[in-house]
Amino acid sequence: MTTPEEHEERLHRLYRGVWNGENPAVADELVGSEYFIHDRAIAEELRGPELYRALTSTTREIFPDMEFTIDDAISAADTVTLRWTMTGTHEGPLFDIDPTGKRVTLTAIEINRFEDGELVETWTQSDMLGLAQQLGASIQ
Repeated sequence: MTTPEEHEERLHRLYRGVWNGENPAVADELVGSEYFIHDRAIAEELRGPELYRALTSTTREIFPDMEFTIDDAISAADTVTLRWTMTGTHEGPLFDIDPTGKRVTLTAIEINRFEDGELVETWTQSDMLGLAQQLGASIQ
């Protein structure tokens, strides 16, 4: 049985390896075959490590130089809550906004659930309004 601290370390490994591009294959080791993320259309088509890597590659198409920093982590039982910051340059279309070349910062709170030592579920709330404002979007 894995501990809350081990779950937290596994998320740090996933962020370094997959999101920051050091070792994308680590998803095969740490993400469960039925992994699911809530509120993402792509989750209707994919599951597991394939979904996790697709989320990353889709984001990297928009922000090719993206880098994630885990600012806080709180772990208990089978969940780990993260507060993270992503920085990157807007080089791909997003929200019908053409690439701007602007350097942006996105913050989020994320809840991750583990089962048998593997990541199986994620809920994320990102500051998309703040991101859209940084990109110069007209907010009605």
